[in-house]
Amino acid sequence: MINQETNKFKTGPILTVLLIGAIAAILNQTVLNVALPTLSEEFKVSTATTQWLITLYMLVNGIFIPITAFLMARFSTRQLFFASMIVFSIGTLICGVAPSFAILLSGRVVQAIGAGIVMPLLISVVFRLFPIDKRGAAMGIVGVAIMFAPAVGPTLSGLLITTLSWRFIFFAILPFSLTALIAAFFVLKNVSEPQPAKLDILGVIASTFGFGGILYGFGSAGKEGWDSLIVILSITVGVISLILFVIRQLTTEKPLIDLKIFKSVEFTFSIIISFFVNGVTYAAMILIPIYLQSNRGMTALESGLFLLPGSIAMAIMSPIAGKMFDRYGIKWMGLFGTVVLVGTTLVYTNLTYTTGIVFLSFIYIVRSIGLTFLTMPIATVGLNALPGKLHGHGSAMQNTMLAISGAIGAAVMTTIMATQTKLFVSQEVKNTAGGNPTPEQLSVISGDGLLHGINFAFLAASTFAVISLIAMILLAISITKKKNKKLLVEVNRNIPVQQ
Repeated sequence: MINQETNKFKTGPILTVLLIGAIAAILNQTVLNVALPTLSEEFKVSTATTQWLITLYMLVNGIFIPITAFLMARFSTRQLFFASMIVFSIGTLICGVAPSFAILLSGRVVQAIGAGIVMPLLISVVFRLFPIDKRGAAMGIVGVAIMFAPAVGPTLSGLLITTLSWRFIFFAILPFSLTALIAAFFVLKNVSEPQPAKLDILGVIASTFGFGGILYGFGSAGKEGWDSLIVILSITVGVISLILFVIRQLTTEKPLIDLKIFKSVEFTFSIIISFFVNGVTYAAMILIPIYLQSNRGMTALESGLFLLPGSIAMAIMSPIAGKMFDRYGIKWMGLFGTVVLVGTTLVYTNLTYTTGIVFLSFIYIVRSIGLTFLTMPIATVGLNALPGKLHGHGSAMQNTMLAISGAIGAAVMTTIMATQTKLFVSQEVKNTAGGNPTPEQLSVISGDGLLHGINFAFLAASTFAVISLIAMILLAISITKKKNKKLLVEVNRNIPVQQ
């Protein structure tokens, strides 16, 4: 039940504190993307091994998020936020001073546990603090953290590695979480009170193997290959466990995630749209830097700086888009955003060695603006459709699906890129110098093959974007029908009874 005293809270300070904590947690997701080669050299381990710093973080984070619905019911706002920031800060400190790779990996696990609580808690608090006609603006501000922080992560880490040391990646994040902790002591209030709640242990086990198996399987597919036994087993175990998880949630009195949330058409469509939009977004965040570095000769830092204007555009437009949502609703905003996403993704299917960098940057900025009309407004319309007691469950499901869609989008697109590159190179080698190309010719063929693979992967990403557009059209139709039905009821109520 929503706390009746929330209207007395100073929403600005509370939201600010939670946002600082969220920025620390979300920044941590992508900050190591360009640091893996440096860490491989530092600890004398393979790149495949250092990849676990990202894979394991994603796994633990994805596994922990579904439990947050129970945690938000069982513990107060202050208890949860303090616990998450303390755990996250300890993990960050461990990473920063780690003398060995094993300790660094352990620190990432601790970080992921703390980070997994923050975002669902932030969104749940927003929906308790703000009335329905103000939530769009509030979620727009939240969108600054969600969209800007991951995009700026690689740029920040590239700059710190170049000028200082990889350890400063973590030392730069630590002040955010410590500031959030100190500020929370003075301004954070309990916007909800703990309720008696029982943890569904069988649900936790099923969700751990389900979401964990899916995340690990798709996360490993790009490196191991889709025919790898570990990938096949992971995805199979994940799917079977998710089926058992659904059955368990539908039959237990105290579900971990109450699947009644999917009775809402708006919420269901919001999940579908967010899933495919996020998949396309993550694909672009991986494919564009590969193109810039491998085909255009940019450094990791330069490719990160290329993405920065789009990130800034997101940060500026997200609050504006939130206010527009409160005023105009999702229908036309969502349609505009998905059309922009489809169009800009199709532009990236025709990349060449001479495609103008300024033009590509402009398209990326337009794409980023389009995403601000989608990401948080879609999440808001989905949660708005749920009763207050289900907001925690809806938020947990949204964040879980975002983690899964990111892993699937990245895995599918990088696999398509690798497969198409291999096919192209194989065919061109056969057609060049009787199957015996010179090293110079082979280098050119390899570059052309990678470019072909990237273009083909963006073509596949375009299908994800088109699916999101179709789902958005269906959501718009559903909203229109619901609005017309409500209007008809109001009209009928006002018709005078004939004597």
